[in-house]
Formats: sequence, C-alpha cells, structure tokens
Amino acid sequence: MRGPFDPGDRGLPAPVLSFVRLDTRRVFVQHSVHIDRPIETVSSALAKDPRKWFPRLQSRGRTSVGPRVAGLGLLKKVAVKVGKPVTAGNWTEVPIRWQATSIKLLFPVMVGKVELAPVDGRVTRLTVSGMYQPPLGRIGEQLDDAIMHNVAEATVKELAESIAKRLDGAIPLTV
Repeated sequence: MRGPFDPGDRGLPAPVLSFVRLDTRRVFVQHSVHIDRPIETVSSALAKDPRKWFPRLQSRGRTSVGPRVAGLGLLKKVAVKVGKPVTAGNWTEVPIRWQATSIKLLFPVMVGKVELAPVDGRVTRLTVSGMYQPPLGRIGEQLDDAIMHNVAEATVKELAESIAKRLDGAIPLTV
C-alpha cells in the first residue's frame, strides 16, 4: 500500500480558503555600504547610545529623515524607536522604526533594522532595510509606484551612508 509521501503520490490534500487575500501592499527597501573597519569594532560602536550613530537623533527620539536632492535635504520630522542590538555569531542587528510626527496619515511607518555583517577580517557591511505600507489606499499605492518609492529608497540610502560615516568616525584609528 502506498502512503501519501511515496514518490509519485500527490500527497495529502490541503484545504485552501478562497477568501484569503495576500497583503502585497508592503514595500521593501534596503541599502548597504562598506565600512573599512573590523566587525568587532563597528559592532561595539553600534551597541552604544543611538544618538552617537543615528543622524540628528535627539534625546526624545526625534530626528529628521529624507534624501538630499541637488544638495538640499528633503527632511521630514519623525519619531524614532531604536531597539536593543541582537548579535548572532559575528552578525549584529538593531531594530528601528520611525513614524512622521505630523500629518501622519500622509506618511508611512517604516519598520526595519540596521544590520552589520563581516565582509572579511577588515571590512564590515552595514545594511539599512525596512518595510512600509503606502498610506491612502489605492491612491497611495499609485503614488508610491510613481514617485514615493524612489524617495523611500533615497532616504534609506542617505540613512545608511550617514550611519556608516558616524560609526566609522566613532572608532579610534589604530596605528
């Protein structure tokens, strides 16, 4: 007698609910940069007070984020929550979340992380990644497709580069 997992058998039937709709409205963004420092020293700097490495972060968790266009910052004031660093092996990640402080309905909440991983013994890769759901339903999705996703990508790129620069500057040079 053949069982449901024998070669050539179709397996066990799986019920499928026809009313379940996948949520495909969440959008992923990320940017990575290399820091010419060993993972241990960069991880140590990341574990310190986030105001030392998160750009413009004030004591109440307020900052501004946004890309630079033609040398001008297109910055939006946001409330930032920075989680505790989590280390697995020689990888470290810090959860981050930000939300606009005004006109919240027009701006998405970004949920993501700052991640450090070794490239080799002397170089560390820093990645800022996150997900957001475009606000305003269908119109927001169309705006995101047309313009706002580029703004989100540029914001994450600027943030990754700024964090990398601040972390690199926080590490003393060794002779």
